[in-house]
Amino acid sequence: MTAIPIECWYVLGPSESAGRTLRAYRVAGLPLVVFRTVGGQVVALHDRCVHRPYPLHLGQLEGDELSCGLCGFVYGPDGRCLRVPTQSRVPVGAAVRSYPVREAHGLVWVWTGEPGRARLHRLPDLPWLAGDGWATVGGELSVGAGFLLLHESFADVTKIPVLVPEVSPSVLRAAPPPLDVEVTETTVSLARRYPPGRVPDWQARALGRRGDQELEHLQEGHFLSPAAWVDHWDVVLDRPGPGLVGDGPGGRARMRFTQLVTPVDGHRTRLLWRVSRDFSVGDGATTAQLAEMFAPYYATLAGALETMQQVIDEDGPAAEVNVSADVAALRVRQIVQAMLAEENAGLISLPG
Repeated sequence: MTAIPIECWYVLGPSESAGRTLRAYRVAGLPLVVFRTVGGQVVALHDRCVHRPYPLHLGQLEGDELSCGLCGFVYGPDGRCLRVPTQSRVPVGAAVRSYPVREAHGLVWVWTGEPGRARLHRLPDLPWLAGDGWATVGGELSVGAGFLLLHESFADVTKIPVLVPEVSPSVLRAAPPPLDVEVTETTVSLARRYPPGRVPDWQARALGRRGDQELEHLQEGHFLSPAAWVDHWDVVLDRPGPGLVGDGPGGRARMRFTQLVTPVDGHRTRLLWRVSRDFSVGDGATTAQLAEMFAPYYATLAGALETMQQVIDEDGPAAEVNVSADVAALRVRQIVQAMLAEENAGLISLPG
């Protein structure tokens, strides 16, 4: 039984990370070798030669042909074996699995489930990552924790003032307003409307506001798939700011926190994080400050999640006490469990 949903588009990395150099990845327990063809198409193949258990990423790429560094079997971009060095005839059925790949929003996505089902599943819509009128900072972390721990953590912002108080907006330090949660078969969305409160000093400067001015805050969180959690954090403006670019519709200054979660295996996850804003997009000082703020934030969060995973590994699961702030996280857990139950019941063909 798998503990990771495989019927999902997962992020391999930024588009610029895929090139003419062979790169090895592990996604949902599957070993992949990734490269870009001469024509620019990204290819993801199963990273194991069919002849012997040797990783293909340790081979050589010539043109669009990948040769095994141990036995010399040569594969095309579709995974079919084209030549073997010891005989003229290629063994019948000699091929490695080719995984569907798509590029969107400046990212490379790979489908790990049944290939024919890939077209039935849409990629998460993340227009701010590559769209005009937005400025984005980000980074990547290897987290020694299961992917579900990450999603459950993203679903609860009330712990931010406790874990990383230096990046917490002032409105999070007061009692949270009621939480609205909407659930579909595969997604979870939450929303809160906070009463007026002070914005952080960096944001007040970027918006041309006084540091003591109080503005209304709107928070949304969206579990889009096992691969993506997105947070919306909007400040409702009383007036457009001088010289600002893109205050947002309805007089809002918008921020988007994109967390792209790629399970390596049951205990390791790659986290690609992005912080985007649509105000003062040309202000390099604000961009640099956000990078300096949120790189330590995500590192601290990763450390806390790794501690949780260590407790689970050493002591096993235990009964938990839940509170109202956990509603969205529990819904995410239920959706993932349903996905796993469907896959493990054989309703979806699993890869060999």
